[in-house]
This record gives sequence, structure tokens and C-alpha cells, in this order.
Amino acid sequence: MSFAKLDVALRSAFVRTEDDRLVVSTGVVSRTWLRTPQGLLTVGLTHLPSRSDWANRRREPESGCDWALPGILDDAAGQLISLTACVSDDDGFTSEHVRVVAEFAYPLAGLTIRWSAWAYPDAPGLRTQLAVKGGPRGTAGGSGRCDLVPIPFGHVSVREIGYYAGTQNRNMPETPLLRNELFGDPPSTRRVHGWGSVLQVQRAGAGLALVKESHKCVNQPGHDGGAFVCDPRSGVHVTGWGLLSEEILEDRFRSCWATWCVLFAGEPPAFQTAIKSFDRLRYPVDPARDIYTIANTWGSTASGVEAKHAAREENVLCEIDSQADLGIDVQQVDDGWQGNQYDSWRPVQERYPDGWGRVVERAKGKGVRMGLWAAAQRIPLDDLIRSYEHGGFRQYKLDFAVLDSHEKIEALMTKVRAFIEHTEHNVRVNWDLTENPPRFGYFYGREYGCIYLANRKPEWPQQVIYRPYLMLRDLWEIAHFVNLNRFQGTIQNVDRVDRQLSDACLHSHAYSVAIALMSTPVFFQETHYYDEAARAQIRPLLAAHKAHREAICRGIVYPVGDCPSNRSWAGFQCHEHESGTGYLLVFRERLCAEPAKRLSCVCVADRSLRITDLLTGEGGSVTVGCDGAVPLSMPAGEFRFLRYELDQ
Repeated sequence: MSFAKLDVALRSAFVRTEDDRLVVSTGVVSRTWLRTPQGLLTVGLTHLPSRSDWANRRREPESGCDWALPGILDDAAGQLISLTACVSDDDGFTSEHVRVVAEFAYPLAGLTIRWSAWAYPDAPGLRTQLAVKGGPRGTAGGSGRCDLVPIPFGHVSVREIGYYAGTQNRNMPETPLLRNELFGDPPSTRRVHGWGSVLQVQRAGAGLALVKESHKCVNQPGHDGGAFVCDPRSGVHVTGWGLLSEEILEDRFRSCWATWCVLFAGEPPAFQTAIKSFDRLRYPVDPARDIYTIANTWGSTASGVEAKHAAREENVLCEIDSQADLGIDVQQVDDGWQGNQYDSWRPVQERYPDGWGRVVERAKGKGVRMGLWAAAQRIPLDDLIRSYEHGGFRQYKLDFAVLDSHEKIEALMTKVRAFIEHTEHNVRVNWDLTENPPRFGYFYGREYGCIYLANRKPEWPQQVIYRPYLMLRDLWEIAHFVNLNRFQGTIQNVDRVDRQLSDACLHSHAYSVAIALMSTPVFFQETHYYDEAARAQIRPLLAAHKAHREAICRGIVYPVGDCPSNRSWAGFQCHEHESGTGYLLVFRERLCAEPAKRLSCVCVADRSLRITDLLTGEGGSVTVGCDGAVPLSMPAGEFRFLRYELDQ
């Protein structure tokens, strides 16, 4: 069962056939599939720089397939319809890659499977995905299998990683955003890892990570989110198509959840570097469009009625002036511009007598871009387009989503994609993650924008009151396994936060702003409430950030120090691996008793660094020892925003 000849390349990435083998390589990772009577079966998986093999079979299999649907598509024979490959960027929604597509028909099962793999040049991983159509014969006996990686489980450890949804209700010391559990022993029997989005398998000097590109979260399984099933005989089964058998259509393909297979070698932070490097290829950033600071009209008030009133024209005009003064790039109008209902999506006359005209004129004159809030599933595509054409909005916060079926997921993503394409990619969205129903998760949909992480307010409701150390903790935890600049970090006016329920007032305004600088900073507030003393702190900090944020975006951000607790040294290191330069944003928290700290950083061991304080301009050199620890000191409740370069 040999393949027809196929050979397509893009720089270091290629797809080629070799008799009955299909080889897909990025130049860093190579994966080989065997053509079997059932479809395609992984028989090789190698990290090329280290020559580490992750599919080391004792003997070559003669049958089997990477995908399955219990009770319908188990060992059914498949007929290869086509095998093609091309260079693609998914219509501008991802980085350029080689895309290979194979279609198999399963007459006895009543299904057609379209399997695809993406190979980005020099990427540490590959992305695979199924799409399905047909009239299934029978009822599925469980969740479908998306992928099968025949990992040899001897002498390995397994780690399961996931993030929590419903950030509205995770603003306490005992409610972290990250769940990260190590299973030190390889599975001796079949073991199901059901809550994580990432499964990491590690052995001496090398590792592999499987990532479910879905909206699944630790506390929200999502729609057919599946699991990682570790079987010592066959490897890791990635289950959960995101498509139930009754949702399969006869006349067109429906896509399943995708899987990333990421390989790495070396000492920490090799895993973090690899998964974030792949993430930024999958979800690339356009600096001119995607790097910004933003303010949102909702978060200064105690009630929804007052917050909607804040979206009126008079207030937005005032806010545009305030944004321009502070150096904020985008003014986003939250809920209320359309009135108090959700069935009409035009600016309501009592709040916008002349439509968007005055707001557009003021924003243009002040050099401020505009953003808009909308209910994700309720606003029609035509009204999104109308708001863009009449208001020139660029950043859309999409809220209220409940994505509990494939139909709802598909409908929303199709609408948003069509909207962005209509604007010629001038627009991106901010997915709202704050509630508990299945929404967007952390690894899904970010080709369309970034994640609005959390409501943090000055007084009500109590569960979202802003506490600086908890906001720092949330961002510090996110920075472990995803790119922090794809998440919006909240900034509040510390003078207005409830003093009985938060110690925010004991922090400077600059400290509150600095917490969010390695993310996409969002002032979740009406900024005209800042007095001149506060503005004097914020302006120079935002100016320094603006001068360096594109360089920060080129680097990879890592958490440093201890988990923020209000008593820790904590923060972020941004390291640009090609140049060896980077940034440190470090906080000595308010109740921290240590006046000085040696913070372990990546990729700077045994180097001499020239460090510059970006706010004061002061600088000096420091020699870093073999442990990679950089010595720092500062008073409690302060921060440092530093750039480092290799000292020649």
C-alpha cells in the first residue's frame, strides 16, 4: 500500500512520501506515519537536534490507526481518497507552514475522515487535526480518539497541566488559576488524565508534551473535551473529538479539536521554551495590531446599571482625552452603548444622539484607537461589520458565550473569522474567560485575538475586588505554559479600591500598572478618576513600556521568583534567545521580609550582564554565577523594570 510520490517543502519544513510511509518534518521534529488498512499510524517521532526518539517500537505494526470512534470506527477498513500538501498560512490566521491533508473513506462505518498535519519551519512540534463527515452507522460507545502517540513508558515521569475557567470566582489565595501535578511513576496500568489541557512526559534530558487545542479547562470539561489516556502497551491516546456522533453531518466536514505534539531536550526551561515557541507560531502576533494598552469603561462602578451608564458618549469622550494624556492606545466601550437590551446592536440614541460620529472624530484627533464590547453569540455578523465601518473599532471584547455544542462553537468561530476577513485582518477580538460555562479556554481560538482574563473591581461584587498580589499571581501562573502577551492583565485605580477588603491602597499606582506590563495591559476602569499625582506615576511607566514592548514581544516570558503571596519576591523574565538580551520585571511584595534576593533566571548563567533601570536610566554590570541567579535589592512594596544585555 505505497503512497503516490509527494514532496513539498518550506525552508526547513517538508512533507514527503517514502513507499508506505508519510514523513512530516519541521527540521526540529520529525514524525512518520505508516499507511495501514485502517488509515495512518505513527511509527516514528524524533527530536532531531538531540536524536531523541519518542516512538520506539520493538516491531513494526501491520495494522491500526491514530484515530478511532468506539463502536463505529474501531478497526474499520479505510480507503485512501487523496493525499495532498501545500504551503499555507490558513488565510492569514497562523504562521506559514506546510499543510498535508489525507482523506479516507470508511464505507462500513459511514464516515469520511480528513486528517491534516501542519509543519512550521524550525518549530519544536507538529499540529494534527481531524475533520469528519458522513452518516455514522451505529452509536458511539465513547469519546473519539484524535491522536495516538506510541510513547515507550519505561523510565519516564508524567505531568498533567491545566488552567481554570471562571476567573470571576478565583480571586482568593486558595483558588489558583494553574493546576500542575506530577505523576512521578510511569503508568503500570491504563491511566486517564481527564482535567488537563497538557500532558508532559519527561525522561532524562528530554521530553514530550501533548496539548489539546480546545476550550477545555480544569473545572470545565467543555464540549467532548476528552482526556489523555496513558496505556503502557500502546502509548498516549488523545481522546475527545469535540464532535459527537449525532453532530456529524452527511454533506460537509466538521472539524475536531486539534492536538499539538511538542518535543524538547535539555535542562529547564526547555519545556516552557518549546511549548511557548510553538504557541507563538500557531498564534502569531502582528506588532502594529496586537501590541497595545487598552482601557475599558466597565470596571469602576459597583453596579451594572452604573457601568452601562459609563458607556455613554459624554463619558467616552472624557475617557478618550484621559487615555491620550496617560499614553493608553485603545479606549474600549463596554456594555451599555447599545442600551440595556441585547437584541439591537446600534448605538442607542439617548446615549449616542448622532451615532459614533463624535467619538470617532475625538479619537482620531487624540490618536486613540477604539474598541467595543458585544455579546458574542447574540450580535449578528452584519452588525459587527456595521460597527467596524461606522465606528472604526479594532478590538472587540466578546462576552456571554456558552459553547456547549459543536454547532455553537462552529457558528461563533465562523462568524468571527468572516468578520476579521471582511476587515482585512484589521480587527481582533478579546475572548472573555470570566464565567464558568464553557467558553474559550486558554489554548483555543487565539488566532482571532487574545484572552480577557479577569474582572477585578474596586468594591462590588466582593469576589472580584482587586488585590494586587492576586493579580500578580494569576499572571505569574499563566506565564508558566502560555505566552503572557496573549492575555489581558487587569489594572485598577488603587485609590478607589475598598480598604476593608484589599490592601491595594498601600501600593503605588505605578506598582499596579507594572504588574500587567508583560501581558496586554487593560485598565478595567474609567481612567478620568486618576488624579494628577497618579497620572504623574503612570505616564513615565507607560512611556518606558511603549519604547520597549516590541522587543519584549520578541522574547519569551518566564515566571521568576516564588509564587506571589504578598510576602514574596516574584516577577517575570523576558529573554530573547537569539540576541541573549532581555528584561526583568521584578516585585518585592509589600509584606516580604527579605531586603535582597538572588532570583534564578534562564539563559544567563556564567554571564556578565549590563543592566539598565528603564525608569531611572541608572545602570551597572553584574556577574551571574553558574546557578543563573541575579542579585537584586529594593524596599518592600516596590518593583524594578530592567533591561539586560550581554556585557562585552
